[in-house]
Amino acid sequence: MQITQMKEDISISYISAICAYAGIAYEIERHDDDSTDGILRKTILLDQHRKYVAELRIQLKCTSSPSQYTDNGSTLTYKLKAKNYNDLCLPSTTPIMLGLLVLPEDEGQWLNWTREELLVKGCMYWAEFSAESGTANTGTINVAIDKKNVINSESLQEIMKRIAKEEWP
Repeated sequence: MQITQMKEDISISYISAICAYAGIAYEIERHDDDSTDGILRKTILLDQHRKYVAELRIQLKCTSSPSQYTDNGSTLTYKLKAKNYNDLCLPSTTPIMLGLLVLPEDEGQWLNWTREELLVKGCMYWAEFSAESGTANTGTINVAIDKKNVINSESLQEIMKRIAKEEWP
């Protein structure tokens, strides 16, 4: 298996595990022509009696290469394909965000298994670009990702609630 496929599979496993723990359904998209790798779905109870099915599309990326990203302290700068960036900027009835999993540079540190735990060493961050106008670049574009935007069960729950309340982005 190529290393790019390994990274893709680890990013899918990462978001799947976080979603499962948060009680959010995660469905893998087989064809991601529109830069959608998966859909997150959760029924949210609003105002104690009204239910709303919140959906969020996600474009997953995974890197361990310092040539692909720069840690600037409070932000990351990531080289995203221009096509993916433009797809993330398009208006949509179902919001979309970027999920970037940053793994250690040393491949041997990515995953550790024991009988007691399965540990993925890395962190996934999210960014949302719907207010942006896209790029004329044909290769890549450097995008800034706030390191406060960590994907965990709490942040996903909050994002889904905001979508349900129509407060996203």
